[in-house]
Amino acid sequence: MRNKRKKHPHISRGERLCRSLLILTMALGALWGAWQLMAPKPAIADNTPPVRSSSADAEQTAVPDETYLRRPDCWTFLLVGMDKGGGNTDTLMLVTYDAAARRVSVGSIARDTRVDVERKLKKINAAYAFGKMEGLIEEVGKTFGVPVDYYLRVNINGFVRLVDAVGGVDFDVPCNMDYDDPYQDLSIHYAKGTRHLSGQQALEVCRFRQNNDGSGYGDGGRQQTQRGVLTAVVKKALASPTKLNDYAQIAADNLDTNLSFGNLVWFATKALSLDAEDVHAMSMPCEWHSPYMYLDPDATLEMVNEYFNPYVLPRTAEQLDVVTRERATAS
Repeated sequence: MRNKRKKHPHISRGERLCRSLLILTMALGALWGAWQLMAPKPAIADNTPPVRSSSADAEQTAVPDETYLRRPDCWTFLLVGMDKGGGNTDTLMLVTYDAAARRVSVGSIARDTRVDVERKLKKINAAYAFGKMEGLIEEVGKTFGVPVDYYLRVNINGFVRLVDAVGGVDFDVPCNMDYDDPYQDLSIHYAKGTRHLSGQQALEVCRFRQNNDGSGYGDGGRQQTQRGVLTAVVKKALASPTKLNDYAQIAADNLDTNLSFGNLVWFATKALSLDAEDVHAMSMPCEWHSPYMYLDPDATLEMVNEYFNPYVLPRTAEQLDVVTRERATAS
């Protein structure tokens, strides 16, 4: 006897469409849940910057709760480039990413910035040698009155590889460069003018401060050059989002950070929506008086509040620890 095929209830086209949409929604929900687990939104640190010690006769007042109320979706970073010996920091940049305003602010901190510390060498770039990353973060936060949520420490090889990954950059070399340092195996020889720089060439241009005869532009010009090269690299990286895997591999090989891999992925996807015009680069305002760079207290406070303050309320002069030449002389 022939088996009879079991009849299925009739399903209308509309019902099939609803079922398909339901399955698709469930699949997308599962993918979104997996994405949230793999690339979670980074937390905003529940911390406050260290504050300078009060004088013995100063009155201790309670800090209002709203003083350290953080703005949502606004993170701070410390970008650190190490010198060849690995003892001191060669490049220091305070970065604030305000996702709501679609703005990234990058502030170069002079290596010789005078800070309020007990050690004999009172330059901020010596903080890492004495206190490692924790000590460096503490000094930067104390000086500028803002917390540092995350740090990114990049070695020289990572910078070279990144520039090469974007195909090199066109950059206007600001002056004739003629410098040799056999102790660091460093030779920098470039003519003033626009040229295409490979990764190694970009590194050499960024490291230049003065020529063999003493001419050049010092630490301030060096910071400006570094920001210019970094901006050129960022522009090319944003223009080539298909190389995201290459950038991620370079970061994995050459980056030390307290961000998780998922956090890095989250920030990387956000970066793809930024334009080069959303990145604002500047130098922390200071003046050279050998052997230190002294921050301008008023200009520094204004810059912090305009670009780097992650708090709802503006910072005050008392919440920064700017060491002026007068204060250093009096101490």
